[in-house]
Amino acid sequence: MKTEQCQKASPRQRRGMSWGLLALIALVSPVYGSSTETTQPEFGLLIVSFLFLMGVSQAGVVFCSMLRLSYAQWAKPYYRLAELSTLAFFPFAILGFLLIFFFAKVELFYWLSASPDAHQSPWLNSDWLLVRNLLGLLVFYGVSAIYIWKGLQPDLKGASDVDHREVERQLYLLSPLVLISFVICNTLLAWDFGMMLIPHWHSTVFPIQFWFGNVYAGTAALLVFPALLHRFSAGESHFGPRQIRNLSMLISGFMLLWLYFFWAQFFVFWFGNLPHEFDPLWRQMYGHYAPFYWTMMAGCFFVPFVALIFAIINRSLAAMCVLALGINLGIWIFKYLMLVPVFSTDHRPLEHLLDVGLSIGLLAGFIGVVILLARRLPVYSEWEINLKPNVGESFDTDSDRT
Repeated sequence: MKTEQCQKASPRQRRGMSWGLLALIALVSPVYGSSTETTQPEFGLLIVSFLFLMGVSQAGVVFCSMLRLSYAQWAKPYYRLAELSTLAFFPFAILGFLLIFFFAKVELFYWLSASPDAHQSPWLNSDWLLVRNLLGLLVFYGVSAIYIWKGLQPDLKGASDVDHREVERQLYLLSPLVLISFVICNTLLAWDFGMMLIPHWHSTVFPIQFWFGNVYAGTAALLVFPALLHRFSAGESHFGPRQIRNLSMLISGFMLLWLYFFWAQFFVFWFGNLPHEFDPLWRQMYGHYAPFYWTMMAGCFFVPFVALIFAIINRSLAAMCVLALGINLGIWIFKYLMLVPVFSTDHRPLEHLLDVGLSIGLLAGFIGVVILLARRLPVYSEWEINLKPNVGESFDTDSDRT
């Protein structure tokens, strides 16, 4: 009997060990990559994947904050899994940034190695680089952890006596703090990991384009939740045609806003005739990186713009998942073009297998932690789903009919 029980339990144990091993590889991969004798941009691909996954995962709790502030009843099934995705990347974000700072800052941030006689702003020093980014990450994830914990309490065992209306009010009041901390944190990351890599580039729009791209990709990524739960969960699903249709409309709005911020970013370059700032864009659009640039534009705008016109697509889970994959690929390429062309004029993403493998390990480790949290915690915010809105509280006018 004991042997049979061990044999029955062994597949689950093997899966757990596999995900644990992938998570360990993802955590130590920056150390291994930096300990080799590779230089930029080989190590840059891992940093690109790190920035992309961090931004997309952070968008989970941002999505919840925005939709709770607008009393969007249709979005309630997404809340818990979106929050868990943010929480899952927390250790990767902190440890990943520290590893980049201690092992790759000299190669990545050229201004840290300026000549002694150069006039450097106090902003451009190693200590301040560490403080501002680490503090921004800790503030964002700290506020997010409090926010997520308050939302979890009514669904946890022994918390049945919690006043649901009071929890709803607290989450409403905390939502602006989550949004503010997200904007500040990602603005600092956009400055240091993007804009400041190009000398004499000063932009007030680029940080907005950076963090809004994260929100755009993260919202699109939520489309895979119904598909994954249908595949791996035997319980009742709270996702229906209403959720897919409303999320597709939200993505349509984000798509247009993303294009606006993208255009506004380079509007001054073109019409202001600023050669030193236009040069990076020129290399992306017409040089070696042109195929990547136009793939990004197709994935983030051209294809979604045409596809979302048709109701048969924005009501189909399979079609929307394909669009979500294209959007996320486009935002990944955006971060790739933000970082890698600065260090190389002819880099190809798949020519360094070690860097590709480490990036896949980081993705697998993140997914493994999300699965682990989903098995330990409720995947739906049942108390919110069952909580009836107050009169005049909901802005939803759409019914559940197909």
